[in-house]
Amino acid sequence: MPIELTRNAPSLEHTRVIADDLAAILRRGDVVRLEGEMGAGKTTFVRLLAQNYGIAEEAVSSPTFVIMNIYGDEDSDHPTLAHLDCYRLGDESELDALGWDRIIGGDAIVLIEWPERIDDAIPVDALRVSIDHVDETTRRFRFSIPEHWAERAGFDAIRPRPDTTCPVTGRAVSGDSLTWPFASEQARMADLNAWFNEEHVISRPIEQADLEQGE
Repeated sequence: MPIELTRNAPSLEHTRVIADDLAAILRRGDVVRLEGEMGAGKTTFVRLLAQNYGIAEEAVSSPTFVIMNIYGDEDSDHPTLAHLDCYRLGDESELDALGWDRIIGGDAIVLIEWPERIDDAIPVDALRVSIDHVDETTRRFRFSIPEHWAERAGFDAIRPRPDTTCPVTGRAVSGDSLTWPFASEQARMADLNAWFNEEHVISRPIEQADLEQGE
């Protein structure tokens, strides 16, 4: 069974955080279904996601008329992104002209807007990201994630963050806070300064599992 998760984004900056968290668990060859009504913010989400792979935000544009854009360099340390908008496609047969077999079987991360137009051509274990337009500034992201992805290092990055207490100020911090788990950027910097000044101590040796959780 897929893993179902929901994340709320009250602002564009919150959407950026979600895009960064998703990038932490994506791997070469992954296929992502981007679902949502017109204007939900699918292309905006791709722009924010692309920055994690060294791609400038302004380089990403909607492929509505060209059907597919490829971003990135195959010789780069980052994976390339194949960004499709299938709204104008009649059916899967029109994918042949795009070199679909090469794209879907390659190393690129494939991001598909309007995937329902080519359902039969998309792997059954594709990640599903549904974007709901809540209001002018708020979006709700619903993830349906292949179960085996839970074994990936850093998978917990995509999970909703729980409400917590700021370790510096003792104030309550919402899971949606941009500075989570801190109450403010000032609190974050105060905590960082404490590490630099060796005011914090580690109660046990650092293990490999600890490093993997931070990737």
